[in-house]
Amino acid sequence: MCCVKSCAKPANYALERTVSDKVPLAWQPRAAAQRGLLDRMPIENDDQLAASVAEAGLLLQAIQDYSGRDFTKTAKVRFPRGFLRTAQQARARLPFLPQSHFKSNLSYAMMLSDVQHWLLARTDHSGTAKEMVIKLQIFLLGSMSESITMVHLRGRCGGNYRRRTEYLVQHNLISADLKAELDWLWDMRNLMHVFKVEEHEWQSANYTVANHNRAVKALRSLTEALSAV
Repeated sequence: MCCVKSCAKPANYALERTVSDKVPLAWQPRAAAQRGLLDRMPIENDDQLAASVAEAGLLLQAIQDYSGRDFTKTAKVRFPRGFLRTAQQARARLPFLPQSHFKSNLSYAMMLSDVQHWLLARTDHSGTAKEMVIKLQIFLLGSMSESITMVHLRGRCGGNYRRRTEYLVQHNLISADLKAELDWLWDMRNLMHVFKVEEHEWQSANYTVANHNRAVKALRSLTEALSAV
């Protein structure tokens, strides 16, 4: 691959090339070493996007082929800025909660959710590895739902999770349909106890993109319902 050959060149070389007629790319490692970034033109259309995705994938594979699992090598790629929402943005989605360490900690969990979402949306990993990321995402969303109901109803409704979701229905804070979805999310979250799982997870149909989206919708609907009160 051309990118593997490029990686073998001296560190101080400067190379300008074109990925395709539609995607001009100025690749200048000497300047990049000074700025910490590759000097390239911005993506302006879907053709350029597709070519850039292919290029990035080849470069990441070249890094892996050379570095393998040798974690002593300096091989950290720059995580794209702008995808992760800030803690302040996350807290703004929770107006029904008072400012507290809990609200801040919940916003940090939302940042973790964004990291996991990036892996699902921006990489092509598949099979069991992808399902395990979905599994972690569902577990995280279920735990956030648990914590939100517990803190929001503190002093009004104790007891277990289902008692709290029932309280929310009885007081017209959420619909019965949303309660059913939140209870489903809680059941999925409880599969985190691996010793209780009675099947090979690679045979499970639990960790699908459809269930991931269902879990996201359930938590979002909960926060929107409580924010509307």
